[in-house]
Amino acid sequence: MKLFIGAKGLIVRDDGKILIVRESNKYDEGTEEGNWDVVGGRIEVGEALLDGLRREIMEESGLEVVVGETFGVTENFPVINGEPTHIIRVYYLCSVKKDIVVLSTDHDAFEWIEPKNYGSYAVMDDVAELFEKYLKIV
Repeated sequence: MKLFIGAKGLIVRDDGKILIVRESNKYDEGTEEGNWDVVGGRIEVGEALLDGLRREIMEESGLEVVVGETFGVTENFPVINGEPTHIIRVYYLCSVKKDIVVLSTDHDAFEWIEPKNYGSYAVMDDVAELFEKYLKIV
């Protein structure tokens, strides 16, 4: 079984909207095609967690973020390309100076949404938990 550590950002604009992205069928390790997620990904060996978070957000969305507090930790056990995998994700609250999104091929759409409307999207299970937690603090 492979183990991956990921860092993801709950990116909140000044108007309170949060960025979500839809997983593309072009993502070669995708297990959630068509579902919505927040931006971020795997940390590389030897890479500091926050450096990896900023790199992943830039690669996937073109956004430069200001990283805030740790917001949550989740784990799951998907099968990726036939191999059992253990993924631990650390989520951070983030803000942006500019909100112009340029998607990588891993995602085929994005939306800035009102947090209370997350249920209108097929969000991944851990993302739904994060939105529920966020709604309790705003």
